[in-house]
Amino acid sequence: MNKHFAKLAEWNNAMTEFVMYYRAIPAARRSESIDGGWSARQILEHLLDTELIFSTRMRVAIAEPGKAIVPFDQDLYSDRIPNGKVPDDLLLDALAALRGVNLAILHALPDETWEQTVEHPEAGTQTLEKIVSVFGNHISEHLNDIKQAGLGAKTL
Repeated sequence: MNKHFAKLAEWNNAMTEFVMYYRAIPAARRSESIDGGWSARQILEHLLDTELIFSTRMRVAIAEPGKAIVPFDQDLYSDRIPNGKVPDDLLLDALAALRGVNLAILHALPDETWEQTVEHPEAGTQTLEKIVSVFGNHISEHLNDIKQAGLGAKTL
């Protein structure tokens, strides 16, 4: 067990809660804008895109430390990738599965691997720990947005 076990468990629980909460949102309400911003459906699409980016960055830091990674423009992904044509359940299952695999990989790493770095063209040198900290809470943050909008069940 590595020193990050508690945080990894927390992120796993957040993923489980997101899936349950999202599925409790009536389908007709998933496309409603939240406070003039993204809808729950757009948040789901965004979370899958970012988990894919995280997955790649994490793997580069583990397997090819010191290598360059590419920046991520969430607006380009949202505009150009036709996630809207993919059924909700497929996106949700893909997100949960990828998050599960990513967390299992991180759980298996020795602590010293978390200090390996990659080079981001805008942010400079980043450790695996920094990358994980940026993406780890991402699902929880967006889950809170959806909860505050009152789209799903009040309690689970």
